[in-house]
Amino acid sequence: MKNILFFILIVAICGCSHRSGNDKYINHSDNIMDVKGLVREIVIDTPLIGGLARPYVLGDYFLLTDPQSTENQIFIFDKKNFSYIAGVGHRGEGPDEITNLGELMPDEVHQRIYAADYGKMKMMGYDLDSILLNPDCLPQYKFDINKTTPPVMLSYVNDTLCYACCITANPGQHFQESLAMWNIKTGNITSLISGHPEVERKRIRYAVSVENNLIAVSYDHHDLLAIYDLTGHLKHYIYGANWDNATSNAMIYYYGSIIICNNRIIVGYSGDKNKDVGNLTVPQLLVYDLEGNYIKTLKVGYNIVLFCYDSEYNRIIMILDDEIQFAYLDLDGLLE
Repeated sequence: MKNILFFILIVAICGCSHRSGNDKYINHSDNIMDVKGLVREIVIDTPLIGGLARPYVLGDYFLLTDPQSTENQIFIFDKKNFSYIAGVGHRGEGPDEITNLGELMPDEVHQRIYAADYGKMKMMGYDLDSILLNPDCLPQYKFDINKTTPPVMLSYVNDTLCYACCITANPGQHFQESLAMWNIKTGNITSLISGHPEVERKRIRYAVSVENNLIAVSYDHHDLLAIYDLTGHLKHYIYGANWDNATSNAMIYYYGSIIICNNRIIVGYSGDKNKDVGNLTVPQLLVYDLEGNYIKTLKVGYNIVLFCYDSEYNRIIMILDDEIQFAYLDLDGLLE
């Protein structure tokens, strides 16, 4: 009998071995702040931008990509007033053209834009100064993208360290997304965070803060966040009220874009387990401290597709699927 009890105890301990010891269970219904009246529309009439745009900030500039554009696919705006400056990245099959545009990787260190071309499986690099002098400039840098573990959602630190969400697929199984370190000089990809072991189909987004030694990961289809240090050591799992480990074809959508700004983690959140299939927008932002403690919910009141962070002006710049297409929200005074 003692042996049986001992065996059960060992199984129970091993079965919970993925827990960090600091799991958090959060109900996001407290401290809700309506900020719709603080959202400011960004009017972009030229050029016309399609519905699959992605936003980025690089230095003094706001960047938008438009993979549906038949000409340039990367557009540069003055960050102060959102006036249009230049477009680059011609669409086409030629050696210096982009066939199938993925995400950008802004390089603040060298003021450079890297664009992923998943048609050619290459990264195209442009110096920002060259674009501003000659929008018809060709990419100055090219290197291959790993075809077996293609990196997406790219974050530049230096030429030997970038972070990327990588896609892996085994025959007969769901493809998975995990976080990896990518050396763009050598092409080597090193796995860093494989994700929660109970989630069968992992679809993630992430944010990295080198200054805070922090990586925050959100799960698209599970009510789950995770916080790690830069070595990939798990600090906290943060479970929402609708957490379960079920794999559903309904593809319920919980979390959107995620950023780390100052001493806060901000993540888009649907707040609804019964989201319509195919609706990939969120109407609110959850605010956490760097230890994953919930602070408040910002009720934006618009359907947010994606957002990025502008640290100079301490604001979130959003792409919306709503009555307005682009907007920003100043964060001053909202995160306490």
